[in-house]
This record gives sequence, structure tokens and C-alpha cells, in this order.
Amino acid sequence: MTLLTRRRFSRLAAALPLALSAPHISRAEQPLRMIVVVPAGATMDTIVRVVADKLSPLIGRSVVVEYRAGGTGLVAGSFMKNTPPDGSHIMFSPISVVAFFPFLYASLPYDPERDLTPVCEGAFAANALVASKGTGVATLKDYVEAVRRDPNLGSVGTSSLGGIGAFLVTLLRKTTGADIRLVAYRGGQPLLTDLIGNHVPAGQSVLSDYLDSHRSGLVSILGVTTEQRSKLAPGIPTFKEQGFAELYGQTYMGFFVRGGTAQDLVAQYSAALSKVLAMPDVASRLATLGVEATGGTPEQFAQTLKRERERWEPVAREAGIKLG
Repeated sequence: MTLLTRRRFSRLAAALPLALSAPHISRAEQPLRMIVVVPAGATMDTIVRVVADKLSPLIGRSVVVEYRAGGTGLVAGSFMKNTPPDGSHIMFSPISVVAFFPFLYASLPYDPERDLTPVCEGAFAANALVASKGTGVATLKDYVEAVRRDPNLGSVGTSSLGGIGAFLVTLLRKTTGADIRLVAYRGGQPLLTDLIGNHVPAGQSVLSDYLDSHRSGLVSILGVTTEQRSKLAPGIPTFKEQGFAELYGQTYMGFFVRGGTAQDLVAQYSAALSKVLAMPDVASRLATLGVEATGGTPEQFAQTLKRERERWEPVAREAGIKLG
């Protein structure tokens, strides 16, 4: 054996134990626990279950879905803070838990930057503004003009003051000067009931919440907030098409692990999840839920979080939106 060969052999021998001991998502004996920030039966729960069913055979490891509902992510974020940084838990959540809560709350039970690490974007949903039939309006321009004539029509219900939809309504008020006001609801269903009953003039939420009622003629969707028309409802125009160029945005959801998790584990999860999200049957199933599957690298997801926070923090602060 030559000296060069011995040196190469020595390096390989030294590296072998490290390679064998390197963390890998398929080597863990315990199941992977996917933490959901909503109750069982919600859209995000269904998304996670679709992904989990495909992810488990891909990584050779069982996946268990756990519910940590409350505070639209506050409870789950606090729970994740107390999990080990070993890749045993992955949280699926709206990006508000990391990108928006730092400026919506005076204090948080977790540190979004230290306690949570972005893995990959999971999906996004178009938001929509909808009017009750009692308003007699069918477009966003019609609605703004109606509010100017009758400020009583300016109440816009929302099931979440801490999300893109509420920020967009706030921006609509600023850009048009119309007396548009957010009214907080405890959930999307009570809001939809009041819209159908003409008890509130308008409302905002993700597009899928309103589609059936819109198609049944019970409410009127005035437009969607994405830059392109939604694949879910290509016949509904965007706000930008209607002359409101600044009114665009979408609700992002993604996967996070405990801060301090090894970067190679994060990369492995990102690759596996992105592969699942790219599967045609997964994308089709998510589309029926009103969301578009995405995926991507941890770096890309981190950029999305940064961009969205930088865009919406000034809007929320100027409007005085606070959750606690």
C-alpha cells in the first residue's frame, strides 16, 4: 500500500463513523410528529394529512399528526419551543406565526427567529373580498363607490385580524380614502352566515371559504388578491385587473422545525416535502381545498418570510392593528 493510498484510506476510515452517525430523517426510531395549529377537520389539517400520507413511505418513517390549536399558532409556537432540536417535530402553520406576530403582539411565548427554523413553503391561498347581496355591488370599484355614498356599507368582517386579508382591507381604505372598517369575527362560518343574512355588508377570507356561496348566488365575490387569477376560480378577476394595483397578496403556509435543528436535517426535510408537494395527485387534492402546493428550499422560504414582514409591518403599524 503506497503512502498516498494509506492517507486516503485513513481519511475514509476517519470519515466513515461520522457518515454513519450523521442525522438522517429515515434513521430515527420514533415517529415524526407533524404539529397543526388548527383543530381537526380544518383545511390546514386536511393539507397536513395529505402530505403526511405521502411523506411517510418516502422517508421510511411513520408520521403522526398532532393538534396544538389556539391563538392561530401561538399555542403551537410555544409548544415547538419546548421540543428537542432533533427533527422529531415539524409544525405546519400560516407564516403569520413567524412573520407577523412579532409586530402584532407586544410579547410572545416563543422567539420566532430563535425557536423556529423555516423548512419549506407548503402552499398558498388566494384571499377574496365578498359582498352581501344586500349591497347590490358586483365589483370592487362598485363597492368603494357604494361606501362613499353610504358609510354604513364600510364594515368588512374578518375571521383574522392578523393575516394578509385584513392587511389588504386596511390598504384598500388607505388607497381609496373610503370609510372601510374591519369587524372581527370568531371564525369564518359565523362571518359567512352574517354575509348571507345581510347582517354585515362585506367580508374577507380565503377564496375557498366563499366559492360555493358565490356560485349559489348567496354572496358576490368582488375579486381575488393574487397577482394572477386563481386556478380555483379563473372567472373571478384580480384586484389589480380592476385598477387597484397595490392590492395583491396571498396567504402563505409552511413547515417549520425547532430552532437549532441540524441544517442537513432541515435540508433533507425540505427536499422530501418538496417532492411530495410536486406530486400531481397531491397538487390536485390541495387544489380542491383552495390552495396551491409550492415547496422549495429553506432559503427561499426564509426570503418569503422576510419579504412579507417588510411589506406588511408598516401597513399594520400605521393602522394600529394589534392582537395583544
